[in-house]
Order: sequence, then structure tokens, then C-alpha cells
Amino acid sequence: MKTNRTITRAFCVELQQELSIVAARREYFSQEPPRARFSFLCSSEPCRALGVKITGVRYDVKPQEHPTFVAAHYRANPNYEHHADCEWVDEAVETPVVQEAETEAESELRKVKRKLDDYIDVFDPTPKERAKPTPPTDKPDADPPERPENATPPADALKARQDKQNRTSNLERLVDSFRQAQASLTKEELALLRLRIPGQGEVSLRAYFRHIKFAQLNDEPRVLYGGGLVERYGTGFKFKFFDRLQGKLVTLYVSPAQMQAYRSSRYLSELLSHADEVRFFTVFALGTLVASPSGKSVSVEIEDLRHLAIVLGPAKDADEAPVKGPAS
Repeated sequence: MKTNRTITRAFCVELQQELSIVAARREYFSQEPPRARFSFLCSSEPCRALGVKITGVRYDVKPQEHPTFVAAHYRANPNYEHHADCEWVDEAVETPVVQEAETEAESELRKVKRKLDDYIDVFDPTPKERAKPTPPTDKPDADPPERPENATPPADALKARQDKQNRTSNLERLVDSFRQAQASLTKEELALLRLRIPGQGEVSLRAYFRHIKFAQLNDEPRVLYGGGLVERYGTGFKFKFFDRLQGKLVTLYVSPAQMQAYRSSRYLSELLSHADEVRFFTVFALGTLVASPSGKSVSVEIEDLRHLAIVLGPAKDADEAPVKGPAS
């Protein structure tokens, strides 16, 4: 059978584990050069038993600001048929009985989500090894009931399968989804997207991301982002944002010790190695703002380097204009 759901995970043959496309990119650039591309199989076990291959697209390209945004993503290989029980095959998708059961708002939201390669419904910022088990009563994240064999499921059961929640604790994956939404959706469509944060409730996706020039001291943790330049301190670095907050310099510092302890430090170092080739970096950090003891500057503080994502700015050219940060 052919897939009719967006494929957001695949099984990496070389690493023998299931990966999102963002995790595949991180693992790819964590290799020593020359890097070898990965081979992917379908994440569903019945398909893997059949050797059904999945194609990884642009996971071997570093995240970078570009006028034409193309997200890294997985796609079905047209040379392979998927098993009927594959998680990416759903006969209920867009059937008349489901569409009749939808409200106009639900229908519009469903169509907007399908424009994105990896829309995130739930973001849990707690690192996996420290995450608390999800209570069995947490219904929004629970898989909907399986369809009984040889039976026609009611509209609400079909709709439940269609609305299965896409959950992650990977900030970079959320950032990729946000960047694609910004690049490909209208303002009205972007305003429809919601994000659930365990322990905080539901917020609009746009509100969870705040440009550094609009950030506030003592605000609850959210994704702060903005353009700037990097200064290296051995393996560590300091990021200086272009935009100031109430006239004060805003920085984010990562020590050499933090980098040494971080499993994906090679990936971050690979991105930062392009400092002389790009006009700026854009940093996305899940954290809070803290004023310096002197009160003359502000720092972005994060609990874990997994709460940091870096995007390369446009490449420099001989006739480039004065350096400017990305639009908010």
C-alpha cells in the first residue's frame, strides 16, 4: 500500500535506531569527514520485515537561512509498497465520513497542518532521561483505539486516528517546524497553530517563540531567538545578539566544559566552524533572561545544551551589505 500520512520517523540501518529527520541530521554531521549517508527503512516493524525503504531528504544539509526554505524531511520510496498495518497508511484520512464530522475550524486546521513536513502538537522540554512517565489518563497523547477487523469505524474513531498527536522533546525539531511554518504559511494560517507544553498548557506556536528584542526579564521559559555573531573561547563560545534589550547587550555563553560534556558537541562545533563564511547565526534558545550583577547586560540562560538550536545565516559575498539580523 502507498502511504498517505506525513512520515516523521524512520529506522536508520547504520545506527539501528528510529530517528526523526532532525536527529538524523545531527547524527550525520556528528560523523568525522568524509561523512557517509544513512540508509532508512520504514519505522513500522511489518514494513521493515519486508525491507521497505524510506528516503531521507536534506538531512545532509546544514540548517541555514535561505530565501527559499526547504525543510529536511522523509518521503516514501515509490519503489516499495507498505504493509497494511503501517503507521503511515491510514484509510481513514480525508474520507467523507471524517470530513462530515469536522467543524469548519477543525477542517481548516487539518489542512494547514498538512502543509508542514513535521508539525508538532506537543513539545515536552524535559530531557528524556529526566522526563516523568506520562500518566495513562493523558488522553491527548494516547494512541487512538485500533480499528476492529472487518468493521466500518464510526466517524469519531476515524477522526481520532487522524488527529493522532505528534510529540517531541527535541527543540531543534520544533525549531525546524516553526521555521517552515513561518516560511510557507500566511499570517492567518500561522495563527491557527497551537502547541501544548506539559505543565504549562496550550499556547499558540507563534507565542512560544519570542524574538529577543521583544523578550522580558523574569518571563517564563520560552524559545528566545535572534541573529548575532559568535566569539569562540576554546571549544566554548559566546553568542552576542544584534538586537539589544532596553539598550543592553544580550549574550548567551556556553563554556568549554559544557561543550565537552555534550554528546552532540561535534555537531554544534561543525555549525560554528562556518563563522567566517556566513553573515550571522540565528540562535534559538529555550531559556530565560537574567540581568548581569552590574545591570549593564543581559544573558540568556539555558538548563541544557539540548535547549539550543543554531541556524547558519546567509553566506557572505564580496559585495555584501552591512550585517543585519533576521526579521522578527
